[in-house]
Amino acid sequence: MRFVFSFLVFSCFSLCLSAQSTISAEKIIAQLNAGTDVALTGVTITGDLDFTLLDDREETQKGGWGSQQQWKYHVRNSLSFVDCTFEGNVWAYRVEGKGSNWKSEPVHIADFHEDVLFRNCKFEEDVNFKYTRFHEKADFPGADFEEAVGFKYTEFNEPADFSGIEVEGDADFKYTKFDRYVNIAAATFKEEADFKYTKFPRGVDLSDVVFEDDAVFKYAEFPQGVNLANTRFRRDADFKYTKFSSPANFDGTDFGNDADFKYTSLDGRDFKGR
Repeated sequence: MRFVFSFLVFSCFSLCLSAQSTISAEKIIAQLNAGTDVALTGVTITGDLDFTLLDDREETQKGGWGSQQQWKYHVRNSLSFVDCTFEGNVWAYRVEGKGSNWKSEPVHIADFHEDVLFRNCKFEEDVNFKYTRFHEKADFPGADFEEAVGFKYTEFNEPADFSGIEVEGDADFKYTKFDRYVNIAAATFKEEADFKYTKFPRGVDLSDVVFEDDAVFKYAEFPQGVNLANTRFRRDADFKYTKFSSPANFDGTDFGNDADFKYTSLDGRDFKGR
């Protein structure tokens, strides 16, 4: 009994210590470089987590007159972060240089080949997955983004989960490619949310979402329908040139300010909104 009690006390102590522990972003990159999966719960990650610092890389485009040198980095292990806090930036996209000639500077992009999970995580600085490709599932349910988040031109090959996220800065999903179903239900966007030119070929759940600032879906496409039930648009909602297909659920949708449905279509016919 004394041994069992001691074991339980030690286990409880270990769990409490784990919940309060920290790890540097540098150590996570080292773990990935060693070919090891990452699985952390209740941990604070210090420093910038930059996936473009991985050893596994290839040059995909050589620099030269009128073109940028491009490097691709491969994350070949699974990532699981649950109830974690990221104190620094999280980057899978980086351009060298910040001057007027940044368009000629090398570009660094990371791709993820296994499942990626950021459940109920808190991001205190910028998050940028621009041009990134997620080959497997990419889930961010309940994540809290305190600054801007970028998924511009990002490609999701498997289902993606953004349900219940809260974004306090700008959310950039412009030109994002979703190959499978997307869940964004009950999300809150406090600044502009840009889904311009984004396609949802397998459907998307946008029910109970709150857009506190402008929401842009101009030129977006919903070929398998969309669920916008009880979604609230507190500012302007831009659906100009958007292509809707049935089923399109607008039950309880609240357009609090101006909603632009000019040139919008539903099943190939003019859609007047409201």
